[in-house]
Amino acid sequence: MMHVFTQMHIALIPILRPELGLDALAIGLIASIPLVVQGLLTIPGGLLADRVPRLRMIAAGLAASTAGGFLMTLANTVPLLIAFTCLFSVSSTLLHPPALSAVSDLIPNRIRGKAFGFFGAAGTFGIALGPISLSFLLDIIGWRNVYMLWSIVSAAVSVLFLRFGLAGIRKEKSSVPESRGSSQSMRLFMNITLILMLVIMAARSFGGNAVNTYITTYFVDVLKIEAETAILLFGMSPLVGALASSVGGVMVDRTGGKMWFALGFMMQITSLLVVAFSPIIPLVLATYLLYSFFGSMEMPAEQYIIAELVPNTGRGLAFSLSFLPGTLVGSIAPVLLAFVIVGSGIWYIFPFAVAMFSSALVILGLLWKRI
Repeated sequence: MMHVFTQMHIALIPILRPELGLDALAIGLIASIPLVVQGLLTIPGGLLADRVPRLRMIAAGLAASTAGGFLMTLANTVPLLIAFTCLFSVSSTLLHPPALSAVSDLIPNRIRGKAFGFFGAAGTFGIALGPISLSFLLDIIGWRNVYMLWSIVSAAVSVLFLRFGLAGIRKEKSSVPESRGSSQSMRLFMNITLILMLVIMAARSFGGNAVNTYITTYFVDVLKIEAETAILLFGMSPLVGALASSVGGVMVDRTGGKMWFALGFMMQITSLLVVAFSPIIPLVLATYLLYSFFGSMEMPAEQYIIAELVPNTGRGLAFSLSFLPGTLVGSIAPVLLAFVIVGSGIWYIFPFAVAMFSSALVILGLLWKRI
């Protein structure tokens, strides 16, 4: 449920621009600062995931998400908007490490790819619900009331989780041996293969955040699409991604993670080139959804590779580290692109993203025999 709020503020940018007087730099800051907060909390969150009962951390993540949703109804300035969206970053940091660690520990290796795929599908489906609901309800109740509606639903889910989920905390045995300390963390930081995988994820996030932040603005300003239609399309992309994550998980179990990781990069590059150069608007919109499909198809492969590289005693920290470079680098991308857009035009988000994905693919090739 916390994923519902993840992309709603980004989808709203065409609406918030006139309402709050946003320029390209303000848009970049709205996209970037929550990611900086998430990056700063990533390592502490991972360390907690290996030491604190998982269900307790997940409950705290749900609470932060619900609070952020309620507070967004009061956001009438850019600083307040940024501050309240940062609560969703806190929520993500609290939820993902323990959840992914639990999946990797509890699911047998032979079906681990499917498990990561379905986990990702659930998250991307939640991400889709936010923008899609905005596209249908925006003219009826306004965007603030859409946040209020989802906050009420999130609060109800949180109460149910507290009622039934936390009952299992007393039965949960700690997965942290007393002898494990800083030595396990240091071994992770010295794993060269893992470090290069993190560089790949950083490049992937750099390109992906550049596109995601400004794509609705591109649709509205350049392609002259109605704002509600652009928001709907933006919301459909993670919905398509939910299917892609499931498909990717199944294929990872059959062929291994690296093949599908590489295929995802190649197809994203191809899709973005079509979006950037095709004059046929229906083709551009359909290809954008394909771009989203192949981006989500990479997720279970990425998580599968991380789980294979790291022993289960350090996976909470490892999964947190897998978010860190992408979060920090991705937080720079929208602000950097804001200056490029002001100087050259919004179209240049596409060659920028293609360059990032191509760099990631080259590094993956160098690691091919080690993963």
